[in-house]
Amino acid sequence: MGWVHVDDLADAYVRILDNPAAADGEVYVIADDQRLTALDMQHAAVRAAGYTGEIALESAEAGGMLQMAADQDELVTSAKAHRLLGWRPRHASFTDNPDRHYRAWKAAQPTS
Repeated sequence: MGWVHVDDLADAYVRILDNPAAADGEVYVIADDQRLTALDMQHAAVRAAGYTGEIALESAEAGGMLQMAADQDELVTSAKAHRLLGWRPRHASFTDNPDRHYRAWKAAQPTS
């Protein structure tokens, strides 16, 4: 599974716009190159949100086709973007500081 901070994604887009020849007919993976599973991310997110209870898992099949597709862990690499665009992520992975990322998300939510 691939994750990327929005600022790092924007940097990749700028690099492509600054060098259109590098993008001509090319496809890039823009991700932080961490080897995290979806379950790693889910555990980090619920813990950062303050949930301390047991996390019960259900089979992907119980959720239908969409859940089965989302349940797959895929390994991606941004090596091509590193090589051809000189792009490197500057922001740490979500799991490096989930509490900080959760607080930022919470602060950005509209108040009712």
